Amino acid sequence: MNFNMRLSTLAIIGLLGCSQHSTYARRLGERGLQEEEACPRIGKNTNFNQESLAAYVSGEWYVHEQAVTTYLPEERNYCVTASYKQIPRTFWGYTIEVNNQAKNANGETFGGILAAAQTNPQEDPSKLEVAPGFLPRFLAGPYWVLEFQQEEEDGEEWALIVGGQPNVRTENGCKTKNRFITSSGGLWIFTRSSERNDDLIAKIKTIAVDKYELDTTVLNFVNQTASFCGY
Repeated sequence: MNFNMRLSTLAIIGLLGCSQHSTYARRLGERGLQEEEACPRIGKNTNFNQESLAAYVSGEWYVHEQAVTTYLPEERNYCVTASYKQIPRTFWGYTIEVNNQAKNANGETFGGILAAAQTNPQEDPSKLEVAPGFLPRFLAGPYWVLEFQQEEEDGEEWALIVGGQPNVRTENGCKTKNRFITSSGGLWIFTRSSERNDDLIAKIKTIAVDKYELDTTVLNFVNQTASFCGY
């Protein structure tokens, strides 16, 4: 159960007070636990280390499919990019600058600078948290690198990202539940090229389903047309 869900359950129990409502609230909490336990836990990414992180943040990523998040609704699924760079540790402990950009169908640009940090650099370098840089890290949202392929046969790098532990079981697999304030769960497919490679994207989706039991039906197409995006 994620931190927000625990707080919500405790708040319900405290507000209801009487025994019969406490029983109902306890059942709500148990149902939440069962919901998350139905999704496999995402363990340590043993193929991702500090050298991997340095390579990951070294160039621009083009997003080809993504789930809806609170800060990127589906109508902004145009020209979505993400770039990163390592920075000196900030007051709140962030060590990576994040620059997300997107457009809508009218060509209006959205995005801005965020900050990121590894939650446990020694134990699992692939798990990060992201937020506006002025916010303390306990308000940051999870950003986990499930897969990072540096060397494909065709030379194209790619990554599969999830916004934390999937905690909702659907008929198609598992997905993350949206969070407010900074992040929202989410699922992303990145490549280093703005040109869409349907075979590669299909391969990444298969990995997402077979290895992590993720619900890839939450993914939506991102339009990366070069003439529109100005690449």
